[in-house]
Amino acid sequence: MSCPSFADYKPSRLSEGVLMTETSDASEEDRERARAEFIATFGAKPRWLIRGLAFGMLAMASVNALSYFWRSDHWGSLLGEVRMRGESIGFPFEIWESGNTYGGLFADYPMIGANILVAFVMSLPIGILAAWKSPWLNDLMLAAFADVDVRDENEANQPIQFSIQSLMIATTVAAVLAMLATRFAVRRETLVCIYALGPLGLVLLAMLPRRLSWQQRVIILMPCAISLIVVAMVVGQKLGIDFDKVLMGIFLCWTPQSALAAIGLLCAIFVRLAKYQPADAVAE
Repeated sequence: MSCPSFADYKPSRLSEGVLMTETSDASEEDRERARAEFIATFGAKPRWLIRGLAFGMLAMASVNALSYFWRSDHWGSLLGEVRMRGESIGFPFEIWESGNTYGGLFADYPMIGANILVAFVMSLPIGILAAWKSPWLNDLMLAAFADVDVRDENEANQPIQFSIQSLMIATTVAAVLAMLATRFAVRRETLVCIYALGPLGLVLLAMLPRRLSWQQRVIILMPCAISLIVVAMVVGQKLGIDFDKVLMGIFLCWTPQSALAAIGLLCAIFVRLAKYQPADAVAE
């Protein structure tokens, strides 16, 4: 089965920057006008430049979070072990060290600025590449939106369903959560699970229902993520851990996981769509 291309469709409406299409024998003029409208609202080169920069900055933010684990002599403060020294974070330059108040600023802001500048410089080639390849990327996005629109139209009036596999996963997740709540509710193991498995659990929870659009899955993710953070803060408070340490642990552990998942998913989608592009489109 081949992925539909933009040439097979004509525009029916444009909502929030997304081109909605339907199969037809539209004229070449209509298709070109629709493509121009799409590029003006979504696929312009400056927009792809910004997306490429954001992609690179997200990767650099993840490296900064991971730097804590190789710069620090210990990680125990994330679980309530009070130590005045031995922790630091920052890539390529150190921006924070435990026990250093930095003259009341609590962080080395000049080094933060330097790290942001380095991240921008390292992300700029990605942004330039995205802008250069914007025609090809636009073709991929048009095909993706067309495919999503067709599936949304077919499933709009169908009820939300869970597959047998989804129900088994949901039951397992519920059982694990119940076990943690009863046996490790106010223990360090609970924080370890939230730090290490929080993003994975949230994604599994959002992906379990079938026939949901990605917007609906995001709606599921947002309150669940906030709730899990609140649970972590409550557990930390019961253990006598400062809330800023709990939030730092969530940032340090969740940021790399979320970034890797987002980057991997984005690359997988583009690779999958690229397989269905005709050779002449790829050559362009």
